[in-house]
Amino acid sequence: MPRYTRAELADVSGVAARTIRYYHSLGVLPKPGRAGKEVVYTDEHLDRLRDIVAMQARGLRLDAIREVFDTEPQAGDWRTLFDPRAGQSVERSSQVDDAELIAMLGDRGTDVLTELISAGYLERRGLQWFIEDRTMFKAALVLYDVGTDITLSGELRTLIQSRIAALADDVVRTVRDAAGTGYGGEGVGVDLSRFRDRLLAMAWEVGGATLSAEIERAAAEDDTVRHRDRAPAASGR
Repeated sequence: MPRYTRAELADVSGVAARTIRYYHSLGVLPKPGRAGKEVVYTDEHLDRLRDIVAMQARGLRLDAIREVFDTEPQAGDWRTLFDPRAGQSVERSSQVDDAELIAMLGDRGTDVLTELISAGYLERRGLQWFIEDRTMFKAALVLYDVGTDITLSGELRTLIQSRIAALADDVVRTVRDAAGTGYGGEGVGVDLSRFRDRLLAMAWEVGGATLSAEIERAAAEDDTVRHRDRAPAASGR
C-alpha cells in the first residue's frame, strides 16, 4: 500500500499540510500512522481528503462532513445518501420535456411561458425545452410569484452574471498571482485545477450569503437616501 509523508500527501491531494493538521483536529480525517518517528499516511487518507474537498465544493460545512463520515458505515456512500446535490448534473443547463416543464411552471399559466421564452430563459429545441441556467430559471419564477415581471428578472440575470463573471476572473487571477507566496511558506501551485474544488467550496460557502447581505445593505441605504430626499427642509428664521 502506498505510504506518504504529510508533505507528500499535501502535494498529491492539493490540500495544504496545515489544513491536513486542522482536519485531524476536527476529527474529519483519521490520524496518521507512524513509522518510527515519522507520521505515515495511506491511500485511505488521500481518498478521505478528496471526499472532504468534494463535499465542501457542494456546500457542506465541516461539522456536517464529520457527521457524514460518522454515519457512513451504517448508511452507505455519502454521494447518494448525504450529499444534498448527489446525482445532480454539474451543468447548469438542461433539457426537459413538456411534462417536466408543466410541472415546473405549476399554475402560473401560459403568459409566464411566453415571457420566459422572450427573456431567454427558455428555448424550444425539437421535442424538448432547453433551459440555459436552471438556477436563474427557478429564481425568475420565484421573483414572478412575488410580483416581479420576467423581463425585469431577465435584466437582473444579465447584470448578476456579468458582475459575477468579472469577480470570478479576479479570484482566479489573484490565486495565480499568489503562486509561490502561500501562507507558512507553502506555495500555491500554478495548476489551478488542483484548487478548483476548494475555490468552488468557497463560492458555495460565501457567495450567496455575501450577495444577500450586500443587497440588503444597498436596499437599506437607498431607502435612507430616498426618505431623506423626500423629507421637508427645515424652515430657518
